[in-house]
Amino acid sequence: MSPRRLLVLVLLGLLVIAGAIWLSLQRSLPRDTNIARHVLPALSGALNDISEVRIIKPGDQAAVTLKRGAAGWQVAERAGYPADSSKVRKLLIDLSQLETVEEKTSNSKLYPQLGVEDVKDPKATGVRLELSGLKQPLSVIVGKTSGMHSAFVRVPDQSQSYLASPQLSVDGEPANWLDRTLLDIAAGRVQQAHVRAASGAPYTVRRDTREQTDFTVPDLPKGRVLTSPTAANSASSALSGLTFDDVRALAAGEDWTKDTAQTEFRLFDGTVITIQGRAVDDKHWIRIGSSFDDALQQHYAASTAPAAKDSATAPPPGTAAAPANSAPKPAAPAAPAAPAAAASPASAPGAAAKSAAEIRAESDALAKRASSWVYAIPGYKYDTIFRPLDQLLQPLNPPKPAKPKKP
Repeated sequence: MSPRRLLVLVLLGLLVIAGAIWLSLQRSLPRDTNIARHVLPALSGALNDISEVRIIKPGDQAAVTLKRGAAGWQVAERAGYPADSSKVRKLLIDLSQLETVEEKTSNSKLYPQLGVEDVKDPKATGVRLELSGLKQPLSVIVGKTSGMHSAFVRVPDQSQSYLASPQLSVDGEPANWLDRTLLDIAAGRVQQAHVRAASGAPYTVRRDTREQTDFTVPDLPKGRVLTSPTAANSASSALSGLTFDDVRALAAGEDWTKDTAQTEFRLFDGTVITIQGRAVDDKHWIRIGSSFDDALQQHYAASTAPAAKDSATAPPPGTAAAPANSAPKPAAPAAPAAPAAAASPASAPGAAAKSAAEIRAESDALAKRASSWVYAIPGYKYDTIFRPLDQLLQPLNPPKPAKPKKP
């Protein structure tokens, strides 16, 4: 072998050895795994482009579908009923701010320990979030939580998993994404309630003036008295802070004229709210109707004026006899329009007085919003709205046994 060829071979050998040493050093260098970076960087500045959010549970089951409509976010699994916009907004903001805290395993066999395995597996413990409306759809698997502020996550087409913050709140129950606000009528606004409970005789509780503290019950059964002067006051709080647990669209041909309880609330401002109720298994369903009584509004508007004090004690319109059934007739459109968040149909105490036209418009809006829906409310609220008369009265004294005749 010539000296020149030998020199070339020696140089090549040195280069190979040097390259091996360099690679070895690079592999042994410590990597900083604590550098925060966005898990979904494409979300930055693109939240308004998202048109749909899907929550997929184990077994690849679509659990919740949130769609952005003209009136805001809606829950597809509840016929497009309005979603809690604040809850949806928080989820999207948290996703856009989701940053890595620490790199975790990229070994698929270890994914179940973090809950970031593919949710196509029915035994998976995480959920997959899918976002549509962007240039490229995005998705992320949210696994188990860690502490109070972080959770394990993984982008489905990537092997690397992370501990990331903030901790995402991903609820797989459609009812928990609904805007549950229904009614909030202050107790002082209720003038009268006519109750037709599921059992017992119908009855009316009323106040003749706004200043009257306790409700009276005209035409009590003979020999019966209230358990206390405040026994009938629960009717005034029945519509205060009324929320619902679930909702469904009114079915075509659904009959609410039979086997239902009904209570009609008449407010001092002329609003008349009719609630029908039906208990089915362990749920308590109601329908809501609303109308405006011009005579009722004028009576109490006049009774508060200084020149009309004498009229304050006059019987208000609609109290001479039991109010007629004013519940809305069932009418289920093929695709009921999603209502805006329900609100009180008239002004709150302390607010500027509203005109009859404004009150009528708000009452009509409530009737329109609620006409196509049936609401499941908490049992205690249902019992307050449709309380039987016997629960307001002292129990009857049992007759004394007759003395036996002497032989």
